[in-house]
Amino acid sequence: MLKMFKEQLNGKYDGVAPATLIPVGGLSGGKNIRKVSGAGGWKARKGVTIHNTTLLASAGVLSLHTFKHPRLSDYHFIAQCNGNLYDASGDPPAAGGSTFAAAALSALASSTVPGFSDVIGESWLYADGDSAPVMWGGDGPYCTGFVVWDNSEGAYIDYTRVVQDGRSDTGAVVLGAVSDVYYVCSPCIATAITLDLGTGVNTAAATASVWSWIGGAWATERTIANSLLLTDSTRDVATSTKTHAKDGTLSWAATVDTMRVINGIMGYWYKVSFSGALSNSIDVVSCNVVYAPAVISNKWSGVYEYPTAVRFFDQSAGEYVDYTGKLRNESTAQYLQLDAATISDEILIKSAEPLCGIGFGVVDLYEQTAAAKIDQIEDWDGDSYNAITTGIIDETLDVANDSSFAQTGVVWWNAAGRTVKRRTQKWDSTPGYWYKVTWNVALAGTVNDCRVFMVVVATFPEALPAYKGVVEFKSRAFIWPDSEFPNRLRFSAAGRPDCFSGSDSGYTDEFGDKTPIVAAKRFYNELIVWKANSVWLLEGFAPQNLGIAKIADTVGCCAPKTALVIETGFPTVHQDEPLSIAIWADTDGIYVLDGRKPKKVSMPVDQYFNTEYSTAIAAVSLSSLQAYIDKLNNEYHLLLQSITELVFNFVTDEWYPPWIRRAGDADDYLVCGINLKGTDNRDYCYAGNNAGLVFRLENDTTDKSEVNADVAIEHSLKSRAISAQQEMATTLEFTFRKAFIEAKARASGTVTTNFYKNMASTATALTVPAAISLVNSGYALAVDGIETNQTGCKTFQLEFVESTADVELEIYSFLYQLEARGEFSA
Repeated sequence: MLKMFKEQLNGKYDGVAPATLIPVGGLSGGKNIRKVSGAGGWKARKGVTIHNTTLLASAGVLSLHTFKHPRLSDYHFIAQCNGNLYDASGDPPAAGGSTFAAAALSALASSTVPGFSDVIGESWLYADGDSAPVMWGGDGPYCTGFVVWDNSEGAYIDYTRVVQDGRSDTGAVVLGAVSDVYYVCSPCIATAITLDLGTGVNTAAATASVWSWIGGAWATERTIANSLLLTDSTRDVATSTKTHAKDGTLSWAATVDTMRVINGIMGYWYKVSFSGALSNSIDVVSCNVVYAPAVISNKWSGVYEYPTAVRFFDQSAGEYVDYTGKLRNESTAQYLQLDAATISDEILIKSAEPLCGIGFGVVDLYEQTAAAKIDQIEDWDGDSYNAITTGIIDETLDVANDSSFAQTGVVWWNAAGRTVKRRTQKWDSTPGYWYKVTWNVALAGTVNDCRVFMVVVATFPEALPAYKGVVEFKSRAFIWPDSEFPNRLRFSAAGRPDCFSGSDSGYTDEFGDKTPIVAAKRFYNELIVWKANSVWLLEGFAPQNLGIAKIADTVGCCAPKTALVIETGFPTVHQDEPLSIAIWADTDGIYVLDGRKPKKVSMPVDQYFNTEYSTAIAAVSLSSLQAYIDKLNNEYHLLLQSITELVFNFVTDEWYPPWIRRAGDADDYLVCGINLKGTDNRDYCYAGNNAGLVFRLENDTTDKSEVNADVAIEHSLKSRAISAQQEMATTLEFTFRKAFIEAKARASGTVTTNFYKNMASTATALTVPAAISLVNSGYALAVDGIETNQTGCKTFQLEFVESTADVELEIYSFLYQLEARGEFSA
């Protein structure tokens, strides 16, 4: 009896289940294909286009990143390769012929460990464990401080906000007197200041100088004439003698600058002065700086803290008097009376963190009047007190600069490079950082002199150690793993990714035991945190309400760069509604999480994780696995550090047959991938290989060799094991007669049909009367078939293969004709 059957290709792929157990419409094998749609059908994956025809280096591309400044038209496509970060000369969706910058954007990258990055505020942060996190603002970010010094008033005027606001109707006013200057702050060592000037510009002959703050003084003056050459493009066109005559840039070569605080802002400050008076005040609409990617200089947040203890040492009485309670509030009714304090007396201040400034609140009308100045600050190095005598900036001095404690202000010093240790005292058993403040002459000696009613401190942030990862969460930078607390996340102050000091920054509670955190990603309004053997959630907004919940205690993440969050909707974790998920690799497979419990989803590709199979990923390779998301096709791609790529559709909850991608030479493979928004704001996928090439994926109908030659994509699908009756087991012996396919019509192309009798390991190619053709001019559907006479069949599989360049098989179903012979016995 002859009978025709139709197999709709609307099932799923399973590479582990015996082919006889796979349901109708399912696949037991294939390569380089994906589902046409949720309704079924299979089609060839797309090819690649080389992004950089010139190799980045003779090394693998370890990671790819993008940085789009949130307010400026500034886009960067960045590759980590051979210990460097490279910025592409052509930004996505550019493809073909583009290179990366000839010189590396930065050498601050690991040559072996892939990095993490995120945009926090208006800065790009990067970490890979090779150094402290790297910070960059792009081509020309806004300055972080702009302050004008009005010498006639003896006062600072802070214009920071108006030169950062992006508005053309607000701006700073740079005063024109020769004794007036202005200061510009950068978060890293700068090499340029760019000014957008308003209607008020200079028309007088005057040149500008730019000064760097180094080790406690304005130590470096740059002009257009000296050896530290300054390039000034703000000079007028006609004579080039009038600085700040037009929009332009002051640029110079970087030096070893140090940080200081001006008007409550810590950073790298640059003073701009003039050789003569300007014609009038200058309107500065906006101010930007230029700096190379640099290791974060940990900074003070700008928030003053109360000290943990304050003592006054009265030398004559030999007594340390406790003023902590009186000076930790803002009441002028409680104070430290400093009249007649001698040079042997001291103010001792304790802090929970090292300091760079101590603020003194002086009661109005009770100012210090003697010509006595704070001449040194002493800190404890673990063995003895050491005096700081140079580079002290005393804001409590009077106008004549000869009397300290003459007004409320802060005493600053250069704390960089100092060794400061905690200690106890005989009269204070709680360890802390102790500082002594002394003066050079006895203070004024009447009861109306010098009442200090409050003491505050500015913490000095210690240099950060190396961290492997960084992520933005609630406008803070969260970094991991910490060398001292590997099981805690360290976080910055809100809105300050370069500030890890003060009460608004710190560490989370412990995530389990001391084993280190390996990855973290934003997940809904929470942060999902992975360790090697556990999964956690972090929630909250501020240090006071950050809370931790354990999600899994036996599942972890073996490969940090496989951990991704998908916000499209996963259909099977929760029955009520599709949910966004986190997805990652552990040693035994791929897991998804909807915030409740992890679920393993990798059983159809278990041959790559289960060591019963020879195809299992080698243990030494597990930690180096990476993955990327293809948002347009709803796919999670796991790169196996080989030519094989595993593809999971998270909307339909199914795996595709493995992909074999030619990305370079025959033995080259993709190492990393990224889904990004291009300059046109559309989604694209890019990937880097092990030989220094970057590719745009899902572009073109062929792969590419290393010399950019087309390489055909061989794609195929292999059916389940089919018996005489479609829904039943192999109980009948039959003859296989004919097979037809229903596929998308093409202008050219034929399909190779392979026949596997009784699940044979080798196939028979079927070609009678000819190979199946995809050509059907004028129609969208091609139906063609072959004839054969395969007797003695108990089961069979069909494989359809297309390997011609630029021809893509898109198949919806196939038909087959059988002639049953009767039952058979074993």
